[in-house]
Amino acid sequence: MPSQQSSGSSSAPNWLDSTISIVNGALGDYLHDRPNGLAIDMAFYHQNRPLPLTRASLLRTTPSPTRKLCILVHGLGGHEGVWLYDDPADAENSINYGALLARDLGFTPLYVRYNTGVAIADNGKRLAVLLSALLECYPGAVDELVLIGHSMGGLVLRSACHYDARHQATWASKVTHVFYLGTPHAGANLEKFGHAATHMLLSTPNPITRMIGNILNLRSQGVKDLRAGTVVHAHDIDEAHDDELDFIQDAVAWLPNARHHLIAGTLTVDPQHIASLLFGDGLVRPPSAHARSKHMDAFGAHDHPSQVYPGSHHFRLAHDPDIYEQIKTTCASTEETMRCDS
Repeated sequence: MPSQQSSGSSSAPNWLDSTISIVNGALGDYLHDRPNGLAIDMAFYHQNRPLPLTRASLLRTTPSPTRKLCILVHGLGGHEGVWLYDDPADAENSINYGALLARDLGFTPLYVRYNTGVAIADNGKRLAVLLSALLECYPGAVDELVLIGHSMGGLVLRSACHYDARHQATWASKVTHVFYLGTPHAGANLEKFGHAATHMLLSTPNPITRMIGNILNLRSQGVKDLRAGTVVHAHDIDEAHDDELDFIQDAVAWLPNARHHLIAGTLTVDPQHIASLLFGDGLVRPPSAHARSKHMDAFGAHDHPSQVYPGSHHFRLAHDPDIYEQIKTTCASTEETMRCDS
């Protein structure tokens, strides 16, 4: 992959980073609980290394920090390299949504890397703390936060917003937009199938099938949380019960001061094609990406703008020029509104 030095963000991770990220997605909770040196600690990454959250470190990596921050969070088994794609203006380099927002609208982008095998709720809590620490040491005031999450990353963002808003909103009150790209708000079909298959195998009175079921059941808690799109722990929702996973997910109100943008893709250019109707973007179907479930309307999911990009598969959603144009246009209109209000 081309170098990203000119894009203003981290260099493209190599094959070893990708392998470690995949292992964390599959067995990350096991690695974290041991603890194991392969377990990824959540951090902002710059030039493929964790970025220390100090004023001096931020000034070294971002000599001209702005009052607008853009936070990008990858999905299951990924890292910040998922955002990279070839720069149409310079074939020798790569670009990403954050670097483009820096160039076009003056945002300061930061890229999160984390252990995607840990429970989504735990990652949400860690991200809430990480963003609070960022604002405490950031060299200057912050007026606006834009959050962009791909797949599981969108659930982690929603979880972080929930937990921060519960604790006097140290940063959540500054969020203007949250973009969810292929995020399975109502659950991912692949994990629903995995859960059903595991249950069936474990229920069969045969040692071989039970052994296979036990192996399947070793998948990480982060993966299991994708079954219902669970973003909080049951004990954090007073009125919920452990067996009501869909209610636990839906009982989390959307951050009221932000606009939430639900973006989905399809495998084919015809969104009504049978492949797109059955499989969506390959991993997430549009109804889930658009937060359609029996409880969600009570929490305002129907108020949020949603859009389908035909022919944009699950991973392309993180680096689609057309999607960037939507993100840019949306953020620019907010900037114009704020300018007029002032």
